Amino acid sequence: MNAMQSALNASLVRQQVYANNIANVNTPGYKREQVHFDSLLQSQLAASGFSGSGSAKLPLEANNPRDLGGNYFTPASLGAVAPVISTDTSTAVGPNGNNVNVDAEMSALAENQIGYGALVQDMNDQFTMLRTAILGS
Repeated sequence: MNAMQSALNASLVRQQVYANNIANVNTPGYKREQVHFDSLLQSQLAASGFSGSGSAKLPLEANNPRDLGGNYFTPASLGAVAPVISTDTSTAVGPNGNNVNVDAEMSALAENQIGYGALVQDMNDQFTMLRTAILGS
């Protein structure tokens, strides 16, 4: 859930950045911004010993050496991953010094909205499973 919360926060930041880029499409000298999150999350997973390849699953969290598996992977550390905003200077610049491609920004905005919806559905599913575990059926 911590990782999903971080991903939802990153999606919100992406939405704001894309909207800001679109709003500044005609601003002379404006350089588009971009959000980095997925690679940071993958790095945190790798640092935690999770490769993410094949059918690998996140290991069980253990709070006590007697817990099953005895693996002290801390999913809470995934919640600490925060999105980073940077300025994109690598793309082509128009005659007014602006490098925003409105079509690419609109496409990325739509992709982000779909991803956000999927994350919200996953979070709802997690809460449904918790409710079922607590209350029964």
